[in-house]
Amino acid sequence: MLVIFLFAIDATIVSTAMPTIVARLGGLELYSWVFSVYMLTSALATPLFGKLSDLYSRRRLMLIGIAIFVIGSTLCGAAQSMEALVIFRAIQGLGGGAIYALSFILVGVLYAPGERAKMQGIISGIWGVASVLGPLAGGVIVENWSWRWAFFVNLPVTALAIGLIVAGLKELRIEKRAHKIDIAGTFTLLSALLLLFYALSAESFAARPMTAAIAAILVLALAVLVIFYFVERRAAEPIMPPDLFQRGLFRTSGAVATLAAMGVFGAISYLPLYLQGVAGLAASRAGMVLLFVSIAWTAGSLLAGQALNRFGYRAVAVTGMALLAAGYSLFVALESRGSVFWVIISGTLIGTGMGMANLTTLVAVQNSVPHERIGVATSTVMLFRTFGGAFAVSLMGTVLLHHMQSGLSALGASYSSALLAKLAHPQNLLEPATRAQIPPALLAAMIDILGDAIWYAFFIGFAFMFGGVLLSFFLSADSPAESPKEAPALE
Repeated sequence: MLVIFLFAIDATIVSTAMPTIVARLGGLELYSWVFSVYMLTSALATPLFGKLSDLYSRRRLMLIGIAIFVIGSTLCGAAQSMEALVIFRAIQGLGGGAIYALSFILVGVLYAPGERAKMQGIISGIWGVASVLGPLAGGVIVENWSWRWAFFVNLPVTALAIGLIVAGLKELRIEKRAHKIDIAGTFTLLSALLLLFYALSAESFAARPMTAAIAAILVLALAVLVIFYFVERRAAEPIMPPDLFQRGLFRTSGAVATLAAMGVFGAISYLPLYLQGVAGLAASRAGMVLLFVSIAWTAGSLLAGQALNRFGYRAVAVTGMALLAAGYSLFVALESRGSVFWVIISGTLIGTGMGMANLTTLVAVQNSVPHERIGVATSTVMLFRTFGGAFAVSLMGTVLLHHMQSGLSALGASYSSALLAKLAHPQNLLEPATRAQIPPALLAAMIDILGDAIWYAFFIGFAFMFGGVLLSFFLSADSPAESPKEAPALE
């Protein structure tokens, strides 16, 4: 729980501290990469440590992951330039991805199938605590101490976590044998993920939709994934065993988890844009609205943890995806003209649905595989969720940019091409200096164009959520308690 809290709170503390960090270090053009590179390396570490956890000591791997996270946090706190901070965040992300995956893997190993839902729900509840405390802690740190303590604050928490893990997590003696590490599979998978997440991240912040360079990187990433598939078919101990996807519960759970992640990360990314650019809220108030999404996510996780054993995977997953679809449909039905109140209701429905679908698919995946494969199965579905979030942000951003540019071109030659080009990216509308240069009539037109563009983006999101509702009906109606019990490998 401490490790999950550490991983969850880090992002919110850093987000709050980033304006101060940029003011001290400069390098505003690298602002987004402080977050993107962390997400990228976390995604790379997830399948690697997930597979290793099925082969080697999970306790030792957790301590290694914490050590990498501590080293990365220390280096970030000592960074003297924005370029160095980006590099050190990459190191921190490797450790963060490792400890995030291993925490949920350990819960799956420590508890019998009938207990996993409840315990995973409690662990997921840590996100709600972190989402509330993170911005507050970040603000206190920046206002009263140096921004460097946004990273150094991780050190005492990790020290306590290390002590508890060393003292309390005891592994049973297991038969030791030599393992053949899947070097070729690891290299091809990490190469494909590197290309894929780089392209999706670059597209999210691009000045115009889908450039030729980004499209070429995506095609190359897909080609490497095809090579990865054939490598894995021949590997003795594959990093992502192809036969996992022959299990119906695993396959459907992974697909539902991906769609649910698309729903929540699309909302988290573009609801603030609506609230600031269309509704006219300040950035701080827009951020506070997202607290409802985080708290609802926690509530949904806790509800699912209690409901899974009673109602089964299918019922809880269908309910969760239906809530996600309802949240999107409410935004779409209001035609991007809803008040802040209705945006909060929409975000609350989306957050609750994500919590329910997220926990259900995680527990279903862990209960769909033998005990010795919990690690790789858990990390695989977590990777799917990460990909789903990145893909949603990129896809909805592409749709939004396309309609923004279509709206701008429809304005004709009434305004200078330089000003219209600057307004082509919606984020520029949030900058006070840019908004001050916009004539009142054009500003009103731009707000309408932005509102319409966000509507199209959310309509695409709703279509995916509706597909997720239909797909979740294919999940098993069984409950975790009805799964065969296996002896845990840890005590």
